[in-house]
Amino acid sequence: MGGHAPVEVWSLLRPNANRAGRKEMAHGRIDKVAIDALRDYSLEGKTALVTGAAGGIGSAITERLCGLGARVVLADVVDRVESAAEEWARKGYQTSAVKLDVTDSAEVEKAASALNKEFGAVDILVANAGVAYEAPTATHSDEDWQRCLKINLDGVFYCVRSFGKRMVERKAGSIVCISSIAGVKAVRPELHAGYDVSKAGVAHLCRVVGVEWATHNVRVNAVGPGYTETDMLKKVGLEQPAVMKAWIDDIPMKRLLQPSEIAATIGFLVSDAASGITGQLIMTDAGYSAA
Repeated sequence: MGGHAPVEVWSLLRPNANRAGRKEMAHGRIDKVAIDALRDYSLEGKTALVTGAAGGIGSAITERLCGLGARVVLADVVDRVESAAEEWARKGYQTSAVKLDVTDSAEVEKAASALNKEFGAVDILVANAGVAYEAPTATHSDEDWQRCLKINLDGVFYCVRSFGKRMVERKAGSIVCISSIAGVKAVRPELHAGYDVSKAGVAHLCRVVGVEWATHNVRVNAVGPGYTETDMLKKVGLEQPAVMKAWIDDIPMKRLLQPSEIAATIGFLVSDAASGITGQLIMTDAGYSAA
């Protein structure tokens, strides 16, 4: 399926769906086997929180989860998160927004309490907020190092802890945190040790918490995106074509990932189709980490 699942397909999965309507769709009959298979991917009735949701890959994640039927709360530290949520709502999605600084543990805890109370439960957490600073290690500033780890690792931990402990209490929930190819491999030619270490930490956090919470029916996984065609990477391509060429040369598929491809992996992982997967790092990198 494309950017999001066709509405007519997911409407067939609802309990009150017309029986005759369940039997047909654009390309032929849907039988019970097909309906059951599709139901595993449906997020109907679920509430998801996505951090770093105001733009970039966060927008693609929002679209994917909404397309699968979830209500999505967009969280970001920037003001435009409000207008982003309004834009999705105008398109017919169930979206709302919350301004959230993931580096403030008290603020994260307050948001987790309020949102779980408002919606009954936050069933899905996607910890996507992150930053990167490029610098050789010898000149990497203390400030950039500390800020990178504060947002990319501390912020992820605070969100996992506050939203996850409520999932543990309910014995239901799914968490996906965003790691990176830089968390498993020394990428080149760019240099950003702080970013690399923070993303390695995210992957291992998901491993240990995924195992810890497995008996509570709370799944915790990480996704490792490869070089993805965001506005930031497009800018690199224009300003540093040699760097872009080096990236493409190192990618087995010889292309950048699309944000929708990262979002598709996340949509799968938070669904019941991935009910047996926890504590894992799923690389969505066009083969980069395997080469």
